[in-house]
Amino acid sequence: MVPDASRPAGPWQGRVRFAPGGGFAYRPREVLVRSEVADQAESVLRDWAEEGIAGKYQPFAIERQERPVAGAFVRFVGDFEPVDAIDRLHSVGILAQVNHVLFATGCCPPHPSGSMANPFYANPFYANPFYANPFYANPFYANPFYANANACGCGCCGGGAGANPFYANPFYANADPSPFAVPWLQPTGDRRSSARPAEAPSSPAGAAAPGVRIAVLDTGWATASYAPDGLPGISAQGDDHPDEGGDGFLDPAAGHGTFIAGIIEQLAPGAHLTVIPVLSGYGDGDESEIADELWDLAELPDAERPQLVNLSFGGYSPQGMGPLAHAVSRLHAEGAAVVASAGNDATCTPMYPAVLPAVVGVAALDNEDKAAPFTNYGPWVRACTAGVDVTSIFFKGFNGAEPPVGGDDPDDFKGWAVWSGTSFAAPRVVAALAQKVAAGTSPHEAVRHLVDDPALPRKPMLGTVVDPM
Repeated sequence: MVPDASRPAGPWQGRVRFAPGGGFAYRPREVLVRSEVADQAESVLRDWAEEGIAGKYQPFAIERQERPVAGAFVRFVGDFEPVDAIDRLHSVGILAQVNHVLFATGCCPPHPSGSMANPFYANPFYANPFYANPFYANPFYANPFYANANACGCGCCGGGAGANPFYANPFYANADPSPFAVPWLQPTGDRRSSARPAEAPSSPAGAAAPGVRIAVLDTGWATASYAPDGLPGISAQGDDHPDEGGDGFLDPAAGHGTFIAGIIEQLAPGAHLTVIPVLSGYGDGDESEIADELWDLAELPDAERPQLVNLSFGGYSPQGMGPLAHAVSRLHAEGAAVVASAGNDATCTPMYPAVLPAVVGVAALDNEDKAAPFTNYGPWVRACTAGVDVTSIFFKGFNGAEPPVGGDDPDDFKGWAVWSGTSFAAPRVVAALAQKVAAGTSPHEAVRHLVDDPALPRKPMLGTVVDPM
């Protein structure tokens, strides 16, 4: 069975580009602007495309996408370098941004783009006026691609890739190396999955959450050839194929969405789960498409709109993510609670969407209830729960090309797997919230009771401890 053609597939060369120093990732040949300045931006870009750039471009085509992104932004596509297009627009006072790429936060290796230590993070969330304007009232944005690492001011960051906090922070002990140290990860995203076969757990399920509507935006649901035993309340979209790359090995993020849906079903059985594909089997998805999916969920009638949303992916940005923030805010305003993974880079640099005010960012704890060595952390993280050696459903009947080791086959999957990462902490928080919602509270009230109540037990820089059991 071929992978679903509606989403990216296979290695990501050609569709993912990294900023200098690897600080964030974006789609090539695309820029985003606010809808109210789109006509002016189109005129500027078309004039620029017709004249070309001496020594860099011949005249080229510019395409304006018809459908607004998240109802408020317009995407332009052309044979240009986004930084040049952004500089051109900024020169006439039009704010613009790249179409960021976000990645699944299943460990490990960790997030492909690393973090950018930048001075605007000195107060990463609470007191920067740049957050007051989603698109963006901060002079730093004037040249986001060239501002290279300085001190972030939150007590964890050094300056530049060579002095990155990943290497000196105790949270990072024994974690996989940052992509600053493994640049081979960035060109294609090709690496081995760290999911491993497991037996079905014997532990009891959590409290039932019948009928609670939950959306999981991720890699989709396992394709029929490898689907595990079905979940009672699942509404699955998209074929999540174990080997989109066709090399015989399990793709690095393949099964990610299926695994996450299984965590929620185990801990909050009876919930109505909708699994929506926004990431490839290599773990990448872009801001505009994710924002559109969130916006579409917000547009649903009250009886169909999800009450809880799980986003087990993230990305970094020195200037913020306007469309993503806009869509999340709309969904939050409609009453949904949004939960996202904090990231696996052992840094305090805020990850999107977890850092957004309308999102519960979730860090991972290890098997001793301590910070997992890979987890991101900081004052922007609101909750933490187990994220190491989590067991859930997975592909059934896939046996990859990894050779047996000591008599054990590391990629012969029979419907269950064990995996680690903040990706798998987030759905545990979603399940705990679902239990509260099933008992009659609203999603926002559930967050107040389980996450924001100051009387609850907390861990410094990791937020409230949440246990769905």
